[in-house]
Amino acid sequence: MNGLAARLRQQYPDVVKSDATVLVSLHEQVVGDIKPALLVLLGAVAFVLLVACANVANLLLARAAGRQKEIALRVALGAGRLRLLRQFLTESMLLALLGGAAGLLLSLWGLNLLKAFMPENISQVRAIALDARVLGVTLLVSLLTGLVFGLAPSAQVSRLNLNEILKDGGRDTAPGRSGNRLKGVLVVAEVAISLVLLVGAGLLINSFLRLRNSDPGYRYDNLLTMSVVLPQQKYPEHAHRVAFFGELIDRVKALPGVRSVAVTDWLPLTMTGGSFGVSVEGRPDPGPDQRPDIVTRVISPEYFGTMGIRLLRGRQFDERQERADTKPVVVISETTAERLWPGEDPLGKRIKPGALDSPGSWMEVVGVVNDVRQFDLTTEPRLQMYLPYVQFEWFVPRQLVIKTDVEPSSLAAAVRSAIWGVDKEQPVSDVRTMEMVLSESIARQRFSTMLLGVFAAVALALAAIGIYGVMSYAVAHRTREIGIRMALGAPAGSVLRLVVGQGLKLVLAGVLLGLLGSFLLTRLMSSLLFGVSPTDPLTLATISLVLVVVALLASYIPARRAAKVDPLIALRSQ
Repeated sequence: MNGLAARLRQQYPDVVKSDATVLVSLHEQVVGDIKPALLVLLGAVAFVLLVACANVANLLLARAAGRQKEIALRVALGAGRLRLLRQFLTESMLLALLGGAAGLLLSLWGLNLLKAFMPENISQVRAIALDARVLGVTLLVSLLTGLVFGLAPSAQVSRLNLNEILKDGGRDTAPGRSGNRLKGVLVVAEVAISLVLLVGAGLLINSFLRLRNSDPGYRYDNLLTMSVVLPQQKYPEHAHRVAFFGELIDRVKALPGVRSVAVTDWLPLTMTGGSFGVSVEGRPDPGPDQRPDIVTRVISPEYFGTMGIRLLRGRQFDERQERADTKPVVVISETTAERLWPGEDPLGKRIKPGALDSPGSWMEVVGVVNDVRQFDLTTEPRLQMYLPYVQFEWFVPRQLVIKTDVEPSSLAAAVRSAIWGVDKEQPVSDVRTMEMVLSESIARQRFSTMLLGVFAAVALALAAIGIYGVMSYAVAHRTREIGIRMALGAPAGSVLRLVVGQGLKLVLAGVLLGLLGSFLLTRLMSSLLFGVSPTDPLTLATISLVLVVVALLASYIPARRAAKVDPLIALRSQ
């Protein structure tokens, strides 16, 4: 490709100014960098499914414990273990399939909601649908979860002591140690998985806030932008294009509420290319693959002031000095100055596009401005330079940018009229504020953060429900014990501490496991983070504290109910 570009430059020197090429695979061009985010979200879905299944398993265990007498009678009357196993699996599979069917019905509504929030620049967004593959995966997951988590109560029942259960007669039978241990393990797993999800969501939220508040190198407030692409057939000559934009700038600048106006070929965050290699005067040509590749933008003189880009050294462009018949000049970025002339004053230095012997003209550096994030907010600014549009006919302005003293959108109609006052047939498109441009550039990060936050919130709610269910179940089966304790003089506060302490032990064990899992798993999402470490201590501490508080509240409700037990009623009921 470099060879082809070199021959094209020799054959068409007025059009092709560089022999350097950049190759991008079709897959990368279409899909981009969305794969890591989708994998993280897929992992979040699996984690939420695990938390939900752990809850269901706990409920099935509690239900099986409440049916111990019934099961003991069935066994005594001749029911085999395999018969009981089939019964429990049938019940769990039926629940799983009904849950999967309900989930599919919800997804018909949820898919439209999801598409409404998905950024447009994600490939094939509108092609996402509930097809045969989705239905097959849903059926498979439903059957698998029903099978795996239906085995827990089945295994529990297989270890029942029939003599002890039947001996107890009409009294409630408390679950065995193994049953309590299994419920505790499930709660610990729920808390650990929820913590990993919450930490991931916390890191993404922290990263998104830092990204949103990062300095792009310009001011995006009170800026109105729109595309004004001149038809080549109607404006074939460079002088005609310069005259059009000159009159347009004067007309728009005269509108009430307009502070300044400028034109450029590409606005920041709207174009991923527009660069070429340059040669530096006084230095040997390093070859097409080694020349400094500089992002190039053509602008009108008031562009820097309109965009709020700071001038660090030298001067900006001046329409009285920069004309088509004057020597070409260029303004470079701070990073470009440091890279090309480290420790030297760049003003007065010269560069040219392409090779040293190319027909292009030398451009003198007249100013240095601060770096601008031209492509996205997550990567460091590349080498950049700005050219006056009146001097370079091979770069044509296509974007109008207006700094306003009022709400930018309110001037859209007036600016359109000004454009049509110059040429009533000129198309105008992409009318939006610079804040909208910035928002669209981080749409993927916002979408990933929102989805993972929703998953984490669902997991937290499920974990709280799971803790509440286990503690309520424990209180219900310890009613007699609690009644005896209170009859012997135990105060309500000690009963409250007993139940809450039991729940707190499970939660702290889950938090410790979750922190260990977070240290291992959050490193996989490091490419999605901006300005935040995957093991950010503040995020880990805050999320852990939030989870402990929520878990304590979930334990407190059944504990408070236990503290209000009337000893006489509790003992009489047994």
